[in-house]
Amino acid sequence: MTKIDKQAAKDIIRKGILHRHAQWHQELKALLSRPYSGAENEYDRSMEIMDKARKFNKEAMLMEEYYNSNNLLFGLAALYRNGHISIAEIETLPDKVSTAVRPLLSL
Repeated sequence: MTKIDKQAAKDIIRKGILHRHAQWHQELKALLSRPYSGAENEYDRSMEIMDKARKFNKEAMLMEEYYNSNNLLFGLAALYRNGHISIAEIETLPDKVSTAVRPLLSL
């Protein structure tokens, strides 16, 4: 891949990662606004938030690896399979990149 190809892939990856972060914010908002049930209290909710934050941090660190030149195609495929980027976005990539990533999309 050329430098231009890699940059185009990284731009789409960035969009996908930002989409996942926005989704995480919505998940957190929903958790914070959910009424307590039964014997659940603030401590329990705090522990649930901490657990979700820890898991998301691991996910976010993994997504940052998608920017590595060796992981660009796998990153695009993972973001597509998880619904964070669309096939239309992949089709905007240079032909060499979109052709290389297609087998990984499981279409």
